[in-house]
Amino acid sequence: MNPFNTTVGDEDEHVLFTPQKGSQYRKGDYAHACKQQPIPLNEIPLYLCDTTVFPKWDAPTLWLGWLITSEDLLKLAVAHYPERLIRRKNGPSRSSIYALPDALREEFHVDPKLLECVDIAFVAQQDGKRTTALTVGCTGIGVLDEQTRNNIQAKFGLQRPPEWLLDGRDWQWGRRTYTVHNPQDPRERTEYYV
Repeated sequence: MNPFNTTVGDEDEHVLFTPQKGSQYRKGDYAHACKQQPIPLNEIPLYLCDTTVFPKWDAPTLWLGWLITSEDLLKLAVAHYPERLIRRKNGPSRSSIYALPDALREEFHVDPKLLECVDIAFVAQQDGKRTTALTVGCTGIGVLDEQTRNNIQAKFGLQRPPEWLLDGRDWQWGRRTYTVHNPQDPRERTEYYV
């Protein structure tokens, strides 16, 4: 079974983020995919998280988090973690925003298996433009527990709960592959479709 031309649910809905027509992505499919998100926290379809639903296919990556511009992320870093800022002559560097995930991981004692969930991700907006998001979960990794998510939301005064946001680069369904390395020459490898 593949996600293309497949319907799911009681109302025979098409699988999210598939091409509008057929099984190959074309011009306009990215814009169409962007309009299908954000997805509310508890409404993400199982097939986007569970690899057994479409075992030969990799679903697009979705991040659980809040859309926050890099300018606003920098303001949060300045307000909450001034000791972690990267300083320039004219003030803090914009790259200081990347100190936020590490600071949050430490402050909230994030489980080592979920460290990558707390991140600054580049995600797609509904209009197709890409922006930054502060994330607390990812479909390929897992999700922070509710208490930690609520604590992060309260710390930064975020009004809405996190939502599932489409990755700005990994937005398409793709065939799952595996790689076989040549035992005589480890640099030589062959990729096979599952």
